[in-house]
Amino acid sequence: MIPSVLKSRSDTKTQVIDGLARLRAAFPLEQRIRDATPAVRATYAQVLAHWLRAMPPSTCALNTDALNALVQMDAVVADEYGLGCYPFSTHDTGIRVTLPNGTVHAMCAIDALAIARLARARTSIDAACASCGTAVAIQVEENGGLDHEQAEAARVIWQHAGDAYTSASLGLCRHIRFLCNACPVPEASEHFTLPQAAAIGNAFFGFQTALLAAHALAAAKP
Repeated sequence: MIPSVLKSRSDTKTQVIDGLARLRAAFPLEQRIRDATPAVRATYAQVLAHWLRAMPPSTCALNTDALNALVQMDAVVADEYGLGCYPFSTHDTGIRVTLPNGTVHAMCAIDALAIARLARARTSIDAACASCGTAVAIQVEENGGLDHEQAEAARVIWQHAGDAYTSASLGLCRHIRFLCNACPVPEASEHFTLPQAAAIGNAFFGFQTALLAAHALAAAKP
């Protein structure tokens, strides 16, 4: 017989692995960037670097052809507010993340939990329960983890809707939100603990860290 604590850990790991696989299948961002040209990847790294300093990038300083390619593959989102880049949104999504240099908006709850590890800085998340609107406040450590008290502050729900949008920011992201502990999980939804959702987000965006490091190394060469 498998001890209950070991079974619980196994179930938790399985949920993370399955959730990550479904997210990558729904939005294959990493594969799109890996398949892109070096010039496109370099421009993508520039956009990300700006956002990690809480400084939305200006399109005039970027390679126009590469930027257009990134928009076409939905790696960045160009709208009337500026230039967004998953996990960062140009407009208020109701999920705010405070970094050392300022406050940004996250595309979704999973994205918000992933920003601390990307920025290598402790972050504060302020959002509202997707069901009742109760304020949700979460602190994420620079390694992307949460202490025990924070781990139980809320949950993350992923509502599976049949919306067909050209941008994940308009479809998928709008259905991944925080849920307070008092509200029931809606039907046709998956739910994750905050540590599970953070693990999914950290793994999903992990390729960005390597990309930024490679870009910085290339830029430092004489």
